[in-house]
Amino acid sequence: MSLSDIDLNIAELAKHYTVLDDGSQRITQVYSAALYQSALPLGLADSVLEELLEIASLLKNNPKLEAFFSIPVISREEKTRLVKLVFEGKCSPLVMNFIFVLNEHDRLGLLGASVHAYQLLNETRKNQLQVQVITSVKVTPEQEVALLKALQVKLGKQPVLSYTVDDSIVGGLIIKAGDWLWDGSLRSRLQSLRNQLIERSTYEIQSRRDSFSSSEGN
Repeated sequence: MSLSDIDLNIAELAKHYTVLDDGSQRITQVYSAALYQSALPLGLADSVLEELLEIASLLKNNPKLEAFFSIPVISREEKTRLVKLVFEGKCSPLVMNFIFVLNEHDRLGLLGASVHAYQLLNETRKNQLQVQVITSVKVTPEQEVALLKALQVKLGKQPVLSYTVDDSIVGGLIIKAGDWLWDGSLRSRLQSLRNQLIERSTYEIQSRRDSFSSSEGN
């Protein structure tokens, strides 16, 4: 497959869905799928992801750059000049083609979001799942291994764990995987206990009021 074929594959899919679907999330998924379908048969799926993650990091550290890409009144020509200045010689031809196609269809503002969509596609192929683990203290290597094995069984996929230390949770841990959330933090348990005590106290006060009212009625 030549680069011109790859470019055509991306451009045709992008053009089709730009007309049919105005939902940004759906459009992002389509662009990313087109790139993925081009990279996979060339054996470039993983290397393209590495490039995209570097781009995402660049955009995160330079919010003005991402804002520039998203402003519709700025011409494609101006954006093309900036794209070449920032990315040319640093990205593979396939990724450069993808960025140019986004610009040609006035979707350059979706570049950052496309990275996440592409990553999900690649993880799905490998049966992987990004999992965020929040702990009050840094976990030991032994704890990491034990947690990895437990999550493999729980989720039925190969979890890719990333850790964040947040001492505000007091103790325990919080696990986020897609739409699934497990909150085993001490902070959460204390809040739950507090709510139970409040509910119990409210019930007892109300019961005494009812009993007192009943006695007055007699």
